[in-house]
Amino acid sequence: MKKFRFFSFASAMLLASAAGMVSCSSDSIEPTSGPGATGQVVKTQFAINIPYGGNSSTNQAKKVTRMTDEMTQQSGKPFRGISDIVLLTFSGNPATKGTINADKPIYIGADGNAYEKDPNRRLYRDIEIPVGTTHMLFYGKASKNTESEFEAGYITEKADKKTEKTLTNISHELTPINSAANFTTDEDAKAIIQALNDIANAQVTDGSATYTWANIGSLTPRPSWLTEHEQEFLKNRYDAFIKLTAGSKASVKACIESLKAALAGETPGADVPAAKQLTAEIYKKCKDALDNTINGLRDFPGKFNLPDGVATLSWTTGGFAYNTPEKVTIGTGNFINYQKICYPAELSYFVNTTTMVSDKDMSNLSEFPTYTDWTTKTQTGWNAKTSFAEKAVENSTRTVGLKDPVQYSVAVLKSTVRCDAATLKDNAKQAGSLDEDQQISVPTDGFKVTGILIGGQPASVDWKYEPKATEESFANTIYDNVMNGAPMYAKNETSASNANYTLVFDNKKSDTQSPVYVTIELENNSGQAFYGKDGIIQKNTKFYLVGQLNPNKTGLTNPNSVNRVFVQDYVTTANFNITDLKNAYNYIPDLRTSGINVGLAVDLDWKSGITFDVEI
Repeated sequence: MKKFRFFSFASAMLLASAAGMVSCSSDSIEPTSGPGATGQVVKTQFAINIPYGGNSSTNQAKKVTRMTDEMTQQSGKPFRGISDIVLLTFSGNPATKGTINADKPIYIGADGNAYEKDPNRRLYRDIEIPVGTTHMLFYGKASKNTESEFEAGYITEKADKKTEKTLTNISHELTPINSAANFTTDEDAKAIIQALNDIANAQVTDGSATYTWANIGSLTPRPSWLTEHEQEFLKNRYDAFIKLTAGSKASVKACIESLKAALAGETPGADVPAAKQLTAEIYKKCKDALDNTINGLRDFPGKFNLPDGVATLSWTTGGFAYNTPEKVTIGTGNFINYQKICYPAELSYFVNTTTMVSDKDMSNLSEFPTYTDWTTKTQTGWNAKTSFAEKAVENSTRTVGLKDPVQYSVAVLKSTVRCDAATLKDNAKQAGSLDEDQQISVPTDGFKVTGILIGGQPASVDWKYEPKATEESFANTIYDNVMNGAPMYAKNETSASNANYTLVFDNKKSDTQSPVYVTIELENNSGQAFYGKDGIIQKNTKFYLVGQLNPNKTGLTNPNSVNRVFVQDYVTTANFNITDLKNAYNYIPDLRTSGINVGLAVDLDWKSGITFDVEI
């Protein structure tokens, strides 16, 4: 996702039902006097306040091409509009009373078809609300055009709110990018495995003897065509080759090309002479693998829209094999299930609030609180409107307002990335057995940032957009691969990269709030291979750096005293500073941790959560 714009919902949203979506049933009760009987409905008008940031209602839903500040509605960006608006009515607080069944779902639809409107507010008529209503739940989603799931996010709804009355049946799920992906059975993955194993199993026959690449390093005595230097060379290359763990097409191709170049480098010419029998055979296997298999494959695992790093390999007695979805081991004791990697959440709205009611038929927006009064001075703002009272809807009610402003139902991670120096040390001394670590120059444009992965996410949240504490394992990962800046770079500059914004679920837990691991996916566009934590990272392939967001750490900037990493309606800021490349992975590490007049205001001001300054 690109930038999230913090919409200062400096305009209370007036949500209206589209014409034709409003019921005018003959069963509606016309206002008379008295409270009326429970089960009856009265028709009123309904108003909401929507900030457009100075844009017209025509321009506010303009098409954007990234999940950026526009898509996440950060400050100063156009209001995208709200669709799929549903109100659920209750005669009691559903959060405390134990009321799990709504009296009535009211489908409003889109926010744009209003009876009366101004730049910030909308007024809708003939909304039917049951007598006895004291609380309402508001649900809505930001309007979409043709944006992809990565650009706009994607939440799967587990109930149709237009008809569902039971709150326990309402939940919102992160949507897996490809829950059916299985690298152990995929045809492209099988072709990669076959190519790698053909290379690893290279052998030659000399007379009656067969010599394999696997055993040539320990062979005594040596055949006459094998020098001591070549034997040592082949042994070292074999030991390194079978340690390959990065299984994406790009990584495998780079590995084979590197091996092929090394084999040719053992000889004066471009090819390996036949006299070097086994070296020549391995070279031929590499060339065949590239020409006949690897180069002709689709992007893998990119064809599943998954990050390269989840395609991890293991070397077994039977040769190379891809790890199964639930057994992707990354580092020591680290696991990730690539079938649980999900799209970002999408911009959505929610509030559980009491009703402000009036017997007066208010058909003019001036009769409702101003945006500022509604969103920042809620109680005093309503108190100033003496025609309203905070009580249940009665038979005589003509106008209803939602006391509390509508809020964002999801959280935001705001990420920046920069390099701490013009050159960064790699891990060559430890991982490559070299005398000294290499100094890798940061490219002039910086390392290209191609994705951000956020672990510790709940698979689903309940009707109030909170995880179910007793059921949730927080084992899902969000993958955001639409970066702000198009593309985004980690440079060696005083200022960090453009901020990237990713929509996520609240990660509230009933017990101790856990750290969250965030992985930055980068491209090695430095022009040279370097050593990371566990091995070499070839040029032009992806690598990954991991940072921890620990809410229990002392000294954090936390102006609103939130107690966890992600909170609904709050922005968590993570400023990542790359200090070296020693802990770079070439795969992803574990990222576990008759109508009534109704008015409402939407507060589009993202509140400030915790700020983390993370060295990676």
